[in-house]
Amino acid sequence: MRWLTLAVVVLGCCLLPTPAFAAGPITVTVRTAPQLAGVRFVFDGRTGVTGTDGTARFTGAHDFNGHTLAVDDGELGSADKEFSFARWAGQRDPDQAFRRTVSGLPLRADYTVTAAFTARFRVTLRCVDQDGKAVPRALVPKVTVRSDTGRTQRLPMGRPVWLDGLRPVYRKSVLTSRRVGYVLLSANAYGANTVDAGRQRFRPAEEREVTLTTPLHDLTVSARDAVFGSEAGSTARVTLPDGSVRAVPFGDDRTATLRNLPHGRYEVEVTGGNGLRAEQQIRLSRTQSVQVRVVSRADLTLAAGVLATVALGLLLAGRRLRRRRGGV
Repeated sequence: MRWLTLAVVVLGCCLLPTPAFAAGPITVTVRTAPQLAGVRFVFDGRTGVTGTDGTARFTGAHDFNGHTLAVDDGELGSADKEFSFARWAGQRDPDQAFRRTVSGLPLRADYTVTAAFTARFRVTLRCVDQDGKAVPRALVPKVTVRSDTGRTQRLPMGRPVWLDGLRPVYRKSVLTSRRVGYVLLSANAYGANTVDAGRQRFRPAEEREVTLTTPLHDLTVSARDAVFGSEAGSTARVTLPDGSVRAVPFGDDRTATLRNLPHGRYEVEVTGGNGLRAEQQIRLSRTQSVQVRVVSRADLTLAAGVLATVALGLLLAGRRLRRRRGGV
């Protein structure tokens, strides 16, 4: 009988919770990625706000019920950046990873739930040439960039745009935040790309004012008479890579200069005066001068005179030769 009583007492001690276990609080820690202050979370109707360490904590008594956690990101961000909820990690149910509200969370032991956010930043792009001088927006109105995620975009110059700057990365059960980078693919002027694709990069999370270098060159045209070497022509007509034509009159120095041209292939034509049109193709890769040789009417007259003289000489020589043969 005593053994039976002892067994009942021992069994009762095992089944009844100890005071320490019954009173022990359970803490659920909510962590943000990236680390953000001021994010509101609601756990079973109770609101918590993350501090400077990017965490909020909810404490409750141990139980076997399911609990609910929700995120409120409606007021996150500032004038030049904004954050949006992306996904959870540590929420137990994988099917709820991308829901703003998760349910069925336990309160049986301390654990951490991570809430990841994407971030967009307000960025302004501008172009300068190789000397650091501002490039007019009318010349390069837009550029094409590609992000780390593979997305290609055409962005206006000199106007603010919103670009993805942070995105969540889930790897080996760990949720972190990664900065998004962009590469410059093209910056077209007059139908020619002024940059080498992939050489210039920027990250919106690190810089809001992005300066891109788009090399531009000057082309100076002059003309000389092909025979006499004197100055010739009155206007330079240059066909640009996009097929458009710019006509520039010669100045007092007998040259015509076109500025801010991208590297590429050009066709130069000199007209005017007593000369005929003369064309020359060049490939512009730096600031350079080109001299076009013009065949003028005077050159043609001289050539015609030379040919006539030669022809007359041949004719006279032929007659003399025939006379000599006839005399023999």
